[in-house]
Amino acid sequence: MQSNAEKLDIASKHKKNVDLYRALLDDKTKKVKKECARFDEHALQILTIHDDTVLHAATYAKQSRLVLDLLEALPSAHLDRMTRQNHQGNTILHDAATSEDNLDVAKKVFEKAPGLLCMRNHLGETALFRSVRYGNKKIFNFLAEKIDGYKEDHTKQLFLQRSDKTTILHVAILAQHFG
Repeated sequence: MQSNAEKLDIASKHKKNVDLYRALLDDKTKKVKKECARFDEHALQILTIHDDTVLHAATYAKQSRLVLDLLEALPSAHLDRMTRQNHQGNTILHDAATSEDNLDVAKKVFEKAPGLLCMRNHLGETALFRSVRYGNKKIFNFLAEKIDGYKEDHTKQLFLQRSDKTTILHVAILAQHFG
């Protein structure tokens, strides 16, 4: 059973998250940066019940400038936490792949955590796969260029096919992104 002090601490954390989420939705960049600096996790603070971090939420909301600023302010000791996945298994790079506006974010995220390129969500999709599903040619080209560095075709196949054997060609056709 939780003590009153523990309940107050949990309520305080929820209040901070609510304030931070509202500032993010209202595009109050300065407030978001200030609030993130108050958390031990900084911009990797879990913000939603779906385990989205502040970076996930800002990236998905297409607030590229804010994301870039938050990434710059992120302590280097926290870089290993950038592999954090939300409930769907998406990383920050997966979320960046959903919008052409996030090309700079994708580049910066890759620079800070190149291992995200290989990570799959719960559907077995890499960020490259998601870029195709959302029809984002610029991000697709950027990620494909990074994958070209791999020598073995078998390794490249991991990026081009989901766990259920659906390929990027299948998803491009289904999403009607014929270009």
